[in-house]
Amino acid sequence: MQENIVLLTFEETSKAYQALSEIKRAALEGRVRLVNAAVVEREAGGALRVRDGFSDGAASDAPLVGTLLGSLLGVLGGPLGILLLGSTGAVLGSLASADVVGNRLSLLDQITRTLPPGSTAVFANVSESAVEVLDGIAKSLGAVVLRRPTDAVVAEVEAAVEAQDAATREARKVLHAKQRAEWRDKFDHWKDEMGDRLTTLGDRIKASFEGKKP
Repeated sequence: MQENIVLLTFEETSKAYQALSEIKRAALEGRVRLVNAAVVEREAGGALRVRDGFSDGAASDAPLVGTLLGSLLGVLGGPLGILLLGSTGAVLGSLASADVVGNRLSLLDQITRTLPPGSTAVFANVSESAVEVLDGIAKSLGAVVLRRPTDAVVAEVEAAVEAQDAATREARKVLHAKQRAEWRDKFDHWKDEMGDRLTTLGDRIKASFEGKKP
């Protein structure tokens, strides 16, 4: 069986929930193995919202924590994802075939372009012996489908995390370099001042907890 991340995008939110229900049913019938899934809405302003989640054996209040799907959604909701989401204005009609996206774009680009503002999608991590199962659900409900191997998604997510970390480090360097000379001493003073205050606060909290012990 091939393990994939499959994205089914809908114009109607209700159909996304219906698709998730049908994917769960297919898993119960043994036609696919469903690792985890989530219903994700992209609001008109571009922000992503996880509306529902499922994971076999996971706690219901945190079904995606520590999973590949959770990491992927975390990247899409982070600085890099916001940048990519903000740069895409594609409409569903232009993505009737996943081949339109092609291999010219990164996987994150492909995913964000398959999730235009105002749409709702099911993100599913599945093991498939035949793509026809999920493709059939998508076709019956009018979804756009994007399917990529989990190994490729793992590599993309890891690269994205590294890129975000590198960008953060570079931003700090630039901010430090741009500080005007007359402000540098004050920045150092403020840093030391906050450090002392946080240390004092930490000591008070620790003492408070120790005082409550029997």
